Amino acid sequence: MIESQLIDPPAYQQALSFLYGRINYERMAGGSARYRFRPQGTDQLLGQLGLGAYLFSRTTRPKVPIIHIAGTKGKGSTAAMVAAALSQAGLKTGLYTSPHLHRLEERFQIDGQPCSSLDLVSLVAQIEPVTELVTQQAGRSPSFFELTTAIALLHFDTNLCDAMVLEVGLGGRLDSTNVCATSVTAITSIGLDHQHVLGETLSKIAMEKAGIYKRGIPMISGVAAGKAADVIEARAVEESSKLFRIGRDFSFRHDPDPDWGSQIEYQGMTPPLTKRAKLALSLDGCHQGQNASVALSIVDVLRDQGVDVDPESAIAGISSVQCPGRLERFELPHQVTAIVDSAHNIDSMQALCRCLDDRCGGRKIAVVFGTSRDKYAEPMLAQLERRADHLMLTRFVGNPRFTPPAELAGLMPTSARQTAKWDIYQQPIQACEAALEWVSPGGIVVVCGSFFLAAETREWFAAKAREGEAPAEPRSATAREGEAPAEPHSRR
Repeated sequence: MIESQLIDPPAYQQALSFLYGRINYERMAGGSARYRFRPQGTDQLLGQLGLGAYLFSRTTRPKVPIIHIAGTKGKGSTAAMVAAALSQAGLKTGLYTSPHLHRLEERFQIDGQPCSSLDLVSLVAQIEPVTELVTQQAGRSPSFFELTTAIALLHFDTNLCDAMVLEVGLGGRLDSTNVCATSVTAITSIGLDHQHVLGETLSKIAMEKAGIYKRGIPMISGVAAGKAADVIEARAVEESSKLFRIGRDFSFRHDPDPDWGSQIEYQGMTPPLTKRAKLALSLDGCHQGQNASVALSIVDVLRDQGVDVDPESAIAGISSVQCPGRLERFELPHQVTAIVDSAHNIDSMQALCRCLDDRCGGRKIAVVFGTSRDKYAEPMLAQLERRADHLMLTRFVGNPRFTPPAELAGLMPTSARQTAKWDIYQQPIQACEAALEWVSPGGIVVVCGSFFLAAETREWFAAKAREGEAPAEPRSATAREGEAPAEPHSRR
């Protein structure tokens, strides 16, 4: 019997409504005034839930090892790798990530398994009265992300997890996750994203992300050089913390697997980092090699702190990680390959394009692209236009934060506008169908620009790969969670 038959649908929808009622999507489509970070809200929730032992204190150690990971790109993949390494070594490990692709429960995982819907209903029931109390005391209601952060820790504590891996939601210094005690902190990369919130320069963004570093706690950095690296180095000195930096304390070599995936050779130059290790990643792309090297460095530091992690188990766990929606490949009929990637900023788009350059030479490429209003679409489109034979500009359906496709068309490079190598589609599945027709036989369809777009298309491609024919258009991820999808629009 499937889980949906076991839960009480009204209770499940009520739990989701309680959480999603704290998101005002229309307001989020506007300017930076909507981002009012107050990490103390999570602090108050955890205290009222009896989880104060997980809160940061300068005088006490964490209740269990907590690994805290920030970064412009790569933090989700790195968090998944660290969690897999610890789980493979026999530690019951909680993993908190965001956003989710299809169901909210994906954000709360233990040993790779999402929280069940039954457990989610129970967790929300426990946090509702506490939310009311905190609202009365603080004079404001906790935000969606404050609530989900508290739910994650409550779920992991209830299930007696031996370790917890927390991915920063946005930024670092003022993120809800930053109230937690940590054993190791890491920054995977620094790039331009969320500038309207974090600042317009790499130095300012680095300062915000380095705000997760805590006094005396080891730091791992995937930022090798430049002003951002200098900011991180200065933060380490300020906090009297040991910093392990890529390019100085550890490095890696990446070789693409002949079919798909990556062969990685890791080298640690500073104790206690592993001197040499080889990994065969399921994930493709040089950037995943960097993520794996950061993850392995984190595990080495944990082992030095006394956490029982066998090196071979750690390597096996990292190597096995699959990340849906991140360079996810589907082999379709007529020798067509589909790649669904959630790249949504210039750095992640460059990583996607490097993969296309390595893997797709000589094959026809059609790109389905849609993104959010708070993203800088123009440089991403410039990257894609140089690789694509045709672009299908679209939107996602389940969230009003999308940039209208007609607006995206105005951001296309002049050369692309003059050659008419693009079309507009108001429905993402229509765009995918057109892209598939455009590249068949033997070509490549790439979907990118947003987690929302990845969520609304990947199941269609997965079914296409399994069944050999396109299924009915799925509802969007948000629609499955009780949000009404937008009205359909016809193609331009």
